[in-house]
Amino acid sequence: MASATLPSDLAFALAVTVYPLLRRIFTGSKPSLGRLVAVNKATSAVHSSLTTVLAAYFLYRYRIQHQGAPPASGKEGLVARQGPAAGVSRYPDDSRNPAIQIRSTLGNIITAFECGYLLQDTFALVWEARRRSRLAGSKTDLPLLRMILAHADKTLLTHHVGIGIALLILQHYIHGGRERGIHIIVQLVLMNSSTPLLNIRWWLRTYHPNQRMLCLASDLAFATAFYLARIRLVEWVLRDYGTAHGRNSAWKTYWEDLRLPCQLGTGALYVANAGWWTILVSNIMQRLVRDLRWS
Repeated sequence: MASATLPSDLAFALAVTVYPLLRRIFTGSKPSLGRLVAVNKATSAVHSSLTTVLAAYFLYRYRIQHQGAPPASGKEGLVARQGPAAGVSRYPDDSRNPAIQIRSTLGNIITAFECGYLLQDTFALVWEARRRSRLAGSKTDLPLLRMILAHADKTLLTHHVGIGIALLILQHYIHGGRERGIHIIVQLVLMNSSTPLLNIRWWLRTYHPNQRMLCLASDLAFATAFYLARIRLVEWVLRDYGTAHGRNSAWKTYWEDLRLPCQLGTGALYVANAGWWTILVSNIMQRLVRDLRWS
């Protein structure tokens, strides 16, 4: 099994070593806070672009390999829906669903690379918070948790820790040859596709705040990308899973086919992303109204 997982192990090792090395090269030993933040943003943009390309290629290959495949459930799956026959699950049979059952070296590499990136970037965020703490005049011996709560990007850090732990657990299953749902996980990696626009938007607003039209264009581009990559994508994943069982509705799939843990996880992801998008759009509109008043 060690030889089978060697490519994903190397991808993980690559992420946790090369990214910190590049960060050190571009920041130096004693970087200013501004330079440190800028390099972290640039690293994020490069990584998200790379993983988006890899995920898109993986999904393209998957489509070619499984195009025109019959519904995974077949007759048995349709009967299982009708329940509540004794001994018959009301959930669809995924034993022949390639989206759940396929094992892919490339898919494992992508998830391991993402896991390694999140792990090292978590430490980078903590290091950044430490620099902010020192600039704010806080005590150098401030407890780590208090320092993080006071100076770290808590939303981003929570995202990294949560997704990173989930991907670490996935690596454990990959090493045991028991991974499932790699296709769906790689689909979700496409959420990274909105991150480069997030960082471009930050760069414009930080270094070119007077370029209001460019800033507005970056706001609208990021809001659109966020909606497509983090809200509509969830609906696409649900619809794609349901198609394997003869469904054509994302929300019928959600309510009638997903088990409770999957419903809770998917629902939380969708609501959180929809909430962040609503806040984003609200802030953009407030800024636009303010700019129009000043002009």
